Parts: sequence; structure tokens; C-alpha cells
Amino acid sequence: MVEVEVIEDSRLNRFHYTLLAILGTVWAFIAVNTISAGFVIALLKNDPAFQGSLTRLGSLGSAALFGMLFGAPLFGYLADRIGRRTTLALAVSTFSIASVVSAFAGNLETLIALRFIVGLGLGGSLPVASSYFAEFMPKSVRGAMISILESFWAVGTIIVGVVAILVGADWRSVLLFGGAVVLVLPLILALPESPRYLLTRGRIEEAEKTVERILGVRAKLSVPGERKRASVGDLWRRYGRRTLMLSVAWFSIAFAYYGFFIWLPRFLASTLGITVFRSFQYFVITAVAQLPGYWSAAYLLERIGRKKTLSYYLLLSGIAGLGFYFAARSGSEAAIISSAIAFSFFNLGAWGAIYAYTPELYPTEVRGTGTGWAGAMARIGGGIAPILAGRIMELSGSALAVLVIAVVAIVGALDVLTLGEETMGRSIG
Repeated sequence: MVEVEVIEDSRLNRFHYTLLAILGTVWAFIAVNTISAGFVIALLKNDPAFQGSLTRLGSLGSAALFGMLFGAPLFGYLADRIGRRTTLALAVSTFSIASVVSAFAGNLETLIALRFIVGLGLGGSLPVASSYFAEFMPKSVRGAMISILESFWAVGTIIVGVVAILVGADWRSVLLFGGAVVLVLPLILALPESPRYLLTRGRIEEAEKTVERILGVRAKLSVPGERKRASVGDLWRRYGRRTLMLSVAWFSIAFAYYGFFIWLPRFLASTLGITVFRSFQYFVITAVAQLPGYWSAAYLLERIGRKKTLSYYLLLSGIAGLGFYFAARSGSEAAIISSAIAFSFFNLGAWGAIYAYTPELYPTEVRGTGTGWAGAMARIGGGIAPILAGRIMELSGSALAVLVIAVVAIVGALDVLTLGEETMGRSIG
């Protein structure tokens, strides 16, 4: 356990807000690069070199998610070995460069392969950034601040929707835009390394200087007890119940999110009988609903706790998915849009909660590995969902695909309610 009480008991200052702005920008571009697949899939029907069945196009939507499956544990492991900041810079470099290169792909197979590489960097950036951010946050506002960081996902989602509308049928420009995050790299490298990480490596003097730099106070730090490198096996031997709960929760929330939003333009176009570009406009409307979803979750995280907020929002997103299913069967445009907005609100609020919750369940020496494992479970769920949803649509239509998504979200809510433990107000060791 690495205790840095001076950070735990500190107040928010300029450094914390600067860190939020930099990592928030990264977070927004992670969303841009992830959600762009949905727009690319919708636009590829206009390009003869990129034709395919819905199942095959679903593979394009899943490619980055499967890349995330490997990227999350890989970069999570590196974060516990070479540091949070350096690892984050490597992960961001990976997905930004690969996004630019993917814009020049000549066929669907090449595009799928390059999207997989994009996913490696995306999968690494998410858990590393959240762990890094959490380790600087005072315990009194940690949950809310992590949820606010996660809300930048909605900003990125809105931006990529607007970009897709502005560039028309030019899907390559959407992918090129995703690579612009490379401009943030110098700012990442200018940030300090996490004092908690430095202490696990025995670099006590560096940790003390970092605390003085960010908080303006001198603190005498130490590492109590023996420092031991942790492995994935330790997650199950020492934290089995937590790891099981998080594995199911992350799988469920990602399955629901990616299954719904990768195909949302298609869901809307098919259920409402509208053009693809009109569905893009509705997509942006649903994305705007994500922001109050995050903000309300941020408020509740510090009022009713992590466990209740996460489970309730997951449950309500599942109920919204059921609403979409019945609305799609009835053909009511108002009900379809309303249920899509409700799903967007509650599912993204749940994301804000789970990102706040996960780092608090593991101590510093295994936090990167633990959040990396959780991220990998999310990528399995997220990788399966677009392919499965595409296949279900081929066989039975959009309504049934959303019904499956809703049921998985409800299972995740029950998992958290049953196996979860509360961490609100707890110091992260």
C-alpha cells in the first residue's frame, strides 16, 4: 500500500484543472477514434471497394475493440513498470498515427487491420489515463472528478458527429481528424509522473519534489511495508471478488455501449426510414444527452456512492433499451428518439461511475494491471457486440438487436448490486 495523505487530503488547484484539460482532450479524441467507426460503416456503402455484409461491416466496428482487448492489459502492465505518463504518451502515439494511416486504406481488409492497431492505443490510453488521473485527485472529490473526465467522451462523440455531417460522404476525413490528438503529446510529456508510482519504484526524492511542485508544500514521503510487483494472477488470488464483479460489469457496459452506438446511425435509419445523414443529426442529439448523464452521475457518486450510482444507471440504461425495442416495433418516431436519448444519458452516466469506481478497488502496485484487466473485459464485450448486433439485424432486424443489448446491461446492474462494495470516501493505497 502506498499512502500519500498529502494528496488525499489536498484541495483542487490549478494543476488539477490543467491535468483535467489535457487528459480530457485525450479522452475526447479516444471517443472520436472509437465512434468514428459507426460513421465510416454508414458511409462505406458509397465506396465500391469497401462493400460487405452487415456481419462483415460489424467486424470493422469490432476491429478497434479487439485491439483494445490486447492494448488494455499491455499498456496497463507497462504503466506499472515504466510509469503512467510515459505509457500514456506511447498509447496516444499509437492510436493517433494509426488513425492517420487508416485514412489511406485501399480496401476493407486493410482498414480492419489498421483499425485493430488504432484499438491497441485506445485500449491502453483509457485505463492508464484514468489510473494516472485518480492518483492525483483528493479523495473528497475523486469520484466526481473522474466522472467529469469521462464526460469528455461525450464532447468527443458530439465533435465526431458534427465532423461527419460537415465532411459529407468523405469517411477518410473523419479518420484523419482522429489523428489530430498527436498535437497533445508535448503537453502529456510535460506532466509530472505520479508520486504514487514513483514511491512504488523507490524514487522517494522524485515523489517529494513532484508533490511540492503540484501542491506547493513540502512533504516527507515513505513507502510503508515491502514493495511487491503484482501480476494478473494476484488480481484473482488477492482480489477475486472485486475482479469478478468488475469483469462482468465492464463486459456488460461495453457490450451495451458499443453494440448500440456503433450501429446507432443504422438503427435510426432502418427504424425511422430516414437517410443516413439525417440519422447523423439524430445521433448528435443523443450524444448531447450524454453530458447531463455524466454530470448527474458525478453528483451522485459523492452523494449515494459508487456502487449504487453504477448499478442504478446500468439498470436504467437497460430499461431504456427495452423501451427502444418496443418503440421500434411500434414505429413511433418520438418514442424511438426518446428511448435512444434515455439510453445515451444512463449508459454514459454508468461509464462515468465505473471509471471512478475501478481505480479505487485496487492498491497502487496493482492498479495499472487491475484497470488494464477491466479494460480488456470491456473490449471483449465491445468487440463481440457490433458483430453480433450486425448478424441479428440480418436475421431479425434492429429491434431484436437492441433487446439483446438491453438484457446484457441489466445483467451488469445485477452483478454490481450483488458483488460490489462501496469505496466512497476511501483512501486509495
